[in-house]
Amino acid sequence: MRTANIRTAMKIHFCFAAILVLVMAGCSAVRDDGQDTLHAFDGKLYSLSGEELSLWGVNFQPCLSWEYHSRLERHGIQETSEALKKVVDDNLPEVLRMGANAIRCHLTPADFTDADGNLVETPYLHTLDYMIAQAAEHDIHVILAFINHMGHAYIPESVFNHVTREDWIQDPDVVAKSRTYIRGLLQRINSYTGRRYADEPAIALWELINEPAMYDWDAAQSHENAFNAYKAWAKQHSYAVSQGNWPAYREESLKAYIDGMYSIVRECSAKQPVIWSHNWHRYRSSATMDIFNAALASSVDGVSFCCYPGQDLVTQDYWNHPKDLTDEDYSEWFDKWYGEVSGYGWARLPEYADRIKTVYEFETFFNQSAYLYPAMALYFRSLGVSSATMWTYTMQEYAPWHSGSHFLSLTCTPHKTASFMVAGEIFRHTEPGTAWNSGVNEQIGPNYAISRSRDLSIWSDEEQLIYTGDITQWAPVEISAGVKKIAGVGSSPLVEYDGTGMYFIEDKGNELLITVEPDHTWVGEPWNSRQKGLVSQLDYDAAHKMSVSMDAWPKGRYTLFRIDGDERTVISELSDLTGMTVSPGKYAVVR
Repeated sequence: MRTANIRTAMKIHFCFAAILVLVMAGCSAVRDDGQDTLHAFDGKLYSLSGEELSLWGVNFQPCLSWEYHSRLERHGIQETSEALKKVVDDNLPEVLRMGANAIRCHLTPADFTDADGNLVETPYLHTLDYMIAQAAEHDIHVILAFINHMGHAYIPESVFNHVTREDWIQDPDVVAKSRTYIRGLLQRINSYTGRRYADEPAIALWELINEPAMYDWDAAQSHENAFNAYKAWAKQHSYAVSQGNWPAYREESLKAYIDGMYSIVRECSAKQPVIWSHNWHRYRSSATMDIFNAALASSVDGVSFCCYPGQDLVTQDYWNHPKDLTDEDYSEWFDKWYGEVSGYGWARLPEYADRIKTVYEFETFFNQSAYLYPAMALYFRSLGVSSATMWTYTMQEYAPWHSGSHFLSLTCTPHKTASFMVAGEIFRHTEPGTAWNSGVNEQIGPNYAISRSRDLSIWSDEEQLIYTGDITQWAPVEISAGVKKIAGVGSSPLVEYDGTGMYFIEDKGNELLITVEPDHTWVGEPWNSRQKGLVSQLDYDAAHKMSVSMDAWPKGRYTLFRIDGDERTVISELSDLTGMTVSPGKYAVVR
């Protein structure tokens, strides 16, 4: 971590640079509404006050028709604003309890734009308003990608429902309508906060496109508008219409696209960093260097990529060809792509030092291990990543029936959820650019331990303890009985518990709050996306003994309450915190 002197110097340097840029742009250095937003400087994220930030979270998408039709609809959820807002209310607190401080959503504008790119009031746009407002209430940062399409459209005539991904960049008509849409969204007044989207303090980053693509020479010739744009460019430069000029055209036109969209963001006075996506590992090659060069030459503040260890081990149509990858060893995979510029090594090149790096999506992929998320967190920080969001959070409305390649749920993947929490702490406490340790499968750090052979990970500091399974026989980090928070599965030196769900314990001074999640049992294969029916059995009635050993709660006179909403019911009087009987729910131990 930085020393106080270095941090102070960076704050002064950053604030001076930010003021200089704003003055040169003819803008006030302080926002008129007094709201804080994030800024990029020297390859890192900062708040306006100069605090360096790292964002760890999940993709969270109740405002997408894809999420609705693919997952929510079959479980009786209505396609209405009220029903979708309830999904936000039910699941955002779960994400918060998992230690996330960011959510990302790649918007599908076919859900709320017309044929010309104008906004249309729909349940999905209202839900987006609500999601942003609730994120602000919970102090969660929001990352929005302006453009994506996933095969569903609430507005069938939307321009984004009738064009290819490549046309988003290369068809001049689609680009013009995209500019209309982005300008309209930035200037939209959120119906729940009364603020323009450009001014929303919860919004941390703008991504221009989720996984952008461009035509190659052969494909372009069969898309009239895109190819005509190229021919006009060639004529303007007195070039022959030939394959040899195509890379130069793509580079110049992509830079113009990025700079044009960047200008709209700034013209609307949105000050958050703007991100361009470089997709997956192995995307960088001789065939795409024009794309990488264009992004580097553009005004964009940062670049992003995704990370899916194991995706190479299944066929491209992976949803129909699932494979259990939980026992795979990825140490060689990490090492290989860390060093190769065609993998993730490009992010470490000097020319990217002043650009922030984000991971727009990551997942352990057909994998329910409890060590891989923490390993990935170390990997991301070694690459200089400032923000990382898992794709995609599994909502509680369908989680018990869910399976497949992407699966993270507070209740239905308890060990993996605990590992996500461990990873979040590692991510936040590791300096960007820290050297990558190729022995990550078995690693002990200042406050963490990772073990593939034991399928365990631990985070322990003076304030909290997090663990992914029973650590009574293996806890190679110092564990303080003076911690204020505990989250885990199974038993540890501070807690005895034989239930199979997660639990959370928080010392609030005069009371100890305990939350017990339902017992979890696999009744299906969590990786098998082709199966039907129940996958996770949740038992909300199971009773278990729990004992807690914390310095602040020795022998004494205590009362155990069960909490239901605003009501508290006395369960028992206690002389110590051993042998308490608890079932899933919320409790308070009061002195």
